[in-house]
Amino acid sequence: MKTAIIYYSYGGKTRKYCENMAKELSADIYEVQTLKRKSFISNLFTECPKALQQKPTKVKDITFDLSSYDKIVLAAPMWAGFPAPAFNNIAAMLPKGKEVEIIIVSGSGETKPENKAKVLSLVENTGSKVTKYTDVSNLTIK
Repeated sequence: MKTAIIYYSYGGKTRKYCENMAKELSADIYEVQTLKRKSFISNLFTECPKALQQKPTKVKDITFDLSSYDKIVLAAPMWAGFPAPAFNNIAAMLPKGKEVEIIIVSGSGETKPENKAKVLSLVENTGSKVTKYTDVSNLTIK
């Protein structure tokens, strides 16, 4: 099964987690980056509201093609109870009919059930099927 891991990472924990996973699965790995890296305080006032509303943000051009992959893993940190806004950019580009695994990295805990349902709906509205949803919390990576 050909697998792609696409992630957004602000502080590096999601990146490291995905790099380790890509090695284990022999998967291709892609990073989505925001157009401009914002400070923590700036993210609180501009990006967290976007996360709450499941809105995209401005990201650098995404040039990879996901159509040849059987399985796609989407990963992002949790902000304000939802994936960081770049996750929404990634979800919007999913080809129809793909198996998708979602990984949410958090410093504090699991996604609330009502938020998880909204995230699942966001991905499934693209015509893809979510096969697994994993909350990774209190991650310490060396």
